[in-house]
Amino acid sequence: MGSYASMVRFHEGKLRNLRLPSAPSSLLLALDIDGTILEEGHPLSERLVQNVQYLRRVGVHICITTGRSVPATVPIVQQLGLGNTWIVSANGSLIGRYSTDTGYVLTNQYTFPVHEVLARVLDAMPDALIGVEDSPAGFRVLRPFPPGELRETIAVQSLEELGAKPVSRVVVRNPLMNNEEFATAVAKINLSGVQSAIGWRAWLDINPPGTSKAKGLQIVCKNLGVDSRHTLAIGDGANDIPLLQFVAYGVAMGNANPAVKHAADSTTLAVEDDGAAAVLEAICAILPGETVFESPSIAD
Repeated sequence: MGSYASMVRFHEGKLRNLRLPSAPSSLLLALDIDGTILEEGHPLSERLVQNVQYLRRVGVHICITTGRSVPATVPIVQQLGLGNTWIVSANGSLIGRYSTDTGYVLTNQYTFPVHEVLARVLDAMPDALIGVEDSPAGFRVLRPFPPGELRETIAVQSLEELGAKPVSRVVVRNPLMNNEEFATAVAKINLSGVQSAIGWRAWLDINPPGTSKAKGLQIVCKNLGVDSRHTLAIGDGANDIPLLQFVAYGVAMGNANPAVKHAADSTTLAVEDDGAAAVLEAICAILPGETVFESPSIAD
């Protein structure tokens, strides 16, 4: 797909053609985390953090839109240096604001009854690992997940306890299956009336009907007074498709699958090649005022 520098120039041209407003405070940028700004097993790249901090400093609104839970998202927000930002988490089921002064404050929460959904999942996959998220605190699970996964687990409970009240999300994981086997099993589950998306490593998210990252971003737009025609987003997963279709300029990562790329307006480099940073640097380039970097060498 070319070098980092050529990708910056490519997106700069695309952005200039959009004729976005010149005032940075009129823009809203939505960023997915895993597979977009963060490569598994690696820290955030220095130039990505530098770009994010510059954009925020000049007034561009930045919203983190993720399938992660709140406890798993806030550390990334802190590493990005975002002292005051909106977070759309759990694929749009939880929306809130984070600031260094108040911490995380939940503003919108969407829930749905899950007793029947849990039963259907276990009928199709009796050995599946299941968790439910019903608050920004974390997950309650039927059985512990593999080490390193779902670190936000706060309790192990019975199936009856998990389904006793409406929740914001159900996560389903089956480490005994590969992705293809998992997708085949999921296809046999009746998931009508809910939102669902298969993620990484035989992982399924099930959310309340009508929720999505896009719907969450609409709420953020309303709160910030930003026109949806002045929004941008970068993502890599199936749960990003509605978001990439909603914004004025949606960019799929180079590591995204064909369906995600098809939904986007454009594509960038893969996460391991700093594709998100290239898009952010292009946004920096179209804004009025001084450039973000003293030397262009960072874009080589």
